[in-house]
Amino acid sequence: MAQEKAAATTATIEEPVSRTMVDEAIASIEKLYETLTGSPPTPGDANTPIPVERDPGEFVGERLERLVDALGQPFAASRAWTPPMVVWESAQETVVCLDLPGVKRTEIEVLDEGGMITVTGQRAAEFDRHRLQLAERPLGPFRRQIVLPRGARAAEVGARLEDGVLELRISKEGTAPAARRKIEIR
Repeated sequence: MAQEKAAATTATIEEPVSRTMVDEAIASIEKLYETLTGSPPTPGDANTPIPVERDPGEFVGERLERLVDALGQPFAASRAWTPPMVVWESAQETVVCLDLPGVKRTEIEVLDEGGMITVTGQRAAEFDRHRLQLAERPLGPFRRQIVLPRGARAAEVGARLEDGVLELRISKEGTAPAARRKIEIR
């Protein structure tokens, strides 16, 4: 019994990380930094530890902000975000509302993909040649896929944008869904 416990304990102990592995990881991060910024990291900053008197989270946050500033673009604009959605239902139709304040009608595309509706678009990450300082709402590209409820007929989908809300009205009765098609937004 004691031998089985010892064997189980030995099996769960991880091998220590070698100095070579750490050096390789640091070298790859430095190479990534140089690729992104066009210049090598400053030698004095390369191995600077977090000062004892500083909050580690705040210190790392400041360093990340500096890296984002060096890249010259807002961090939030690099990934697609998902707009929040509310779904309402009656006996005749399903109504899906997506919150898209600040998004122009021309920047939104609604596609019927037979059994699923895909809404894609972009909220501008630029404002009158100003530099972004803070964003508490998502910017850049967005994407939301909506699986149609049973019995819904995508062939009868209406879309309208009003007061920053994209409203999709999906009829529960109608013709069979078509293949892929674009839905016009009123």
